[in-house]
Amino acid sequence: MSASDEPLPEITVVAGIIRDGEGRLCLSRRPEHKHQGGLWEFPGGKVEPGEALDVALARELHEELGLDVTGCEPFMTVRHRYPDLKVTLHFREVSRYGGEPHGREGQPVEWVPLADVTERAFPAANRPVALALRLPQEWVVVPEGLDEQAVITGLERLDPQRQGVYLRNWSQGPSLSRLAAVCRERGLRFWIRDDMALAVREEASGLHLSRRALMAASAAELGGFAGVVSAACHDSRALERALALDIPMAVVSPVAATATHPDVVPLGWDGFAALTEVRPLVFYALGGLSPDDLTTAREHGAYGVAGIRAFWPGVD
Repeated sequence: MSASDEPLPEITVVAGIIRDGEGRLCLSRRPEHKHQGGLWEFPGGKVEPGEALDVALARELHEELGLDVTGCEPFMTVRHRYPDLKVTLHFREVSRYGGEPHGREGQPVEWVPLADVTERAFPAANRPVALALRLPQEWVVVPEGLDEQAVITGLERLDPQRQGVYLRNWSQGPSLSRLAAVCRERGLRFWIRDDMALAVREEASGLHLSRRALMAASAAELGGFAGVVSAACHDSRALERALALDIPMAVVSPVAATATHPDVVPLGWDGFAALTEVRPLVFYALGGLSPDDLTTAREHGAYGVAGIRAFWPGVD
């Protein structure tokens, strides 16, 4: 067996999303002599064999930062392949801790405002997390068959802190400007379908590409949009196209069976994890899901969940 054919070493790592009272994020810089040395990261470390993730995170953050962690929840799981290493990174939101973080191993530690996090140089496996921190955990698709006032009423009932909205079938209609204005007034992040000129004009948070638009898009064209570009992906070909275009966010479906597409075989959670593995994107799971599926989605490689009727307020 040649050196190139030898299996890469694999490690499991747990890292903490730690916020202070001002909403700043705690980042530390990796020592120069370590793997990915000199880059910034979310603090954490290697999980020992048989060690629970919560226990490993508490141990690592105490050893590295002098923190006493008493509560955390799943945030995102990233599986990445470096040229010399395969790593599974479990990111967890630290909800309760005591102490003030400081570099107990001599490493620089800083509180960084959320708006500045993406300006730091991270290892590739950390980059999707840096973007996800600025995105909603629920991506709500406006249902079909509603009139304009019903859509406005629904938008007013969404929670801007945890929800964003995709104005799918309203993206090219005469009501778009009014709906976009409601979103902007409420601080509700919103995506427009396929048309970058409209997305720029309406100051949209995101531009979402259907499969057709994804396959026809060019990197030069998309580079003119300042918001978050996302893509609808149902298979590896679409995901590879998104990666080639440097698109950072993908909505992957269908995870479960849906009434709207009864003939489509769902991925299931194992299929979702296999499809998204080692692809450094922010993933949303879509298809037959509800907000209650968020933790399961995060355990299988997604950051958030997406849907229509189960997410839209006032729809049973």
